[in-house]
Amino acid sequence: MGALATAMALFPATRLKPWRGRRGLLLSLLTSLGLAGCNGKIQLPYVVYLAIGTNSEQAIDAELIEETRWHLDVLERGYRQIHPESRFQFGLYPEAMIDFALSRRNRAGLGPDLIFVNGDTARRMLASGVTVPFPANSSQLKQFDPSDLDRVRNSRGELAGLPVVLQTQVACFNRKRLPKPPATTTELLAASAAGHPVGLSVEPYNLLWSAGSLGAMNGLEQAIAGQEPSAANTDRIEAWLAWLQNASNQQRVTFFSDQKSAISEFLAGRLDWIPCHSISLPRLRKQLGANLGVTTLPSGPDGSPPSPVKRIRVLALGSSSSAAGRARAINFARFSANPLMQRALTIGSQTVLPANRFVKVPVQSSMVLEALNRANQESDQVSPIVRLLHDNDQRIAKAQAMTTELVFGEVSPQSSAQALIHLLREKP
Repeated sequence: MGALATAMALFPATRLKPWRGRRGLLLSLLTSLGLAGCNGKIQLPYVVYLAIGTNSEQAIDAELIEETRWHLDVLERGYRQIHPESRFQFGLYPEAMIDFALSRRNRAGLGPDLIFVNGDTARRMLASGVTVPFPANSSQLKQFDPSDLDRVRNSRGELAGLPVVLQTQVACFNRKRLPKPPATTTELLAASAAGHPVGLSVEPYNLLWSAGSLGAMNGLEQAIAGQEPSAANTDRIEAWLAWLQNASNQQRVTFFSDQKSAISEFLAGRLDWIPCHSISLPRLRKQLGANLGVTTLPSGPDGSPPSPVKRIRVLALGSSSSAAGRARAINFARFSANPLMQRALTIGSQTVLPANRFVKVPVQSSMVLEALNRANQESDQVSPIVRLLHDNDQRIAKAQAMTTELVFGEVSPQSSAQALIHLLREKP
């Protein structure tokens, strides 16, 4: 917290208001005009409108608005040292619907200057014309991991948005009921057999972590690339699916249709252990307090590391900005990658990691940051898959239907493996 406290001491307090149409702009203008009468100078504020996409496991409520306001306030305080006339307003949108909502706003001339979303969503919005490519020179791009940049480029090499923070997948557990979290997939099932309820989701991206633990990643990567996996890799995919089916057969392991349901059950005290994304940590901390444990996901029996999916959150440029708005939006996005700001967000929130690869994460000072950082490193093995399998890929929904049949015992791991390989080899 030291760096954050220093940063906040350096920057004067400002007010960051949620975006509620253009009314806020009118009030800001009237306020400025009123103040101008005192000194004879009129300095109209420049309002930057920011649209923020929320993930499916996030409810848009007062708690999320307050959390969002805190994150952006850290950035705004620093930015206004350079551009004191700037003001920010924001609006929250479910990421699955943000394209449609912002397309309508663009047609009405009310589109945002900046859009904060996952990298996949940014690419989709760039393809639909809701956003425009982000301009960045080679020296600016050197701040980021090349594999992260690849995930936010389109087929023409255009950048859909500038990376700001990384969100990772970890394990969350109730310290009071499960003092020692399972370190392997074998220990996870043993914990459930000992009476500790475990929650898993059949959503493919929320199960991929276990594919790494069970050695199935190479085979899945071959299939995604359109190749037939080797016999050995096919066997590993079958072993992974057999583990999922075996887990489902355990009395105290429950598979949910989505991650949101698993989180709700965990908060209600009916689960002792779940995989969770770092974006859920603030809500979990508020409810469980010191009883919330955060660690890395279980490795395999042979020590194979898990393969958690990492989300890259980017700032994209709205397509309907004015020239001045576009310039201010670009400046703010680049400012957000500043090492001081990146470090302040990381340490202050204990929820995200810096997208700037040269910002060191103080893992010695926080077990949570250590878990997030290690999960980020483990996510490298799944990056080739998520680059090719985007959130809106129809194969994801089909894979979830297959997984549901598997965990309910409707199909065997062998037949499920063949069907999954065939599905992944299909072109989207």
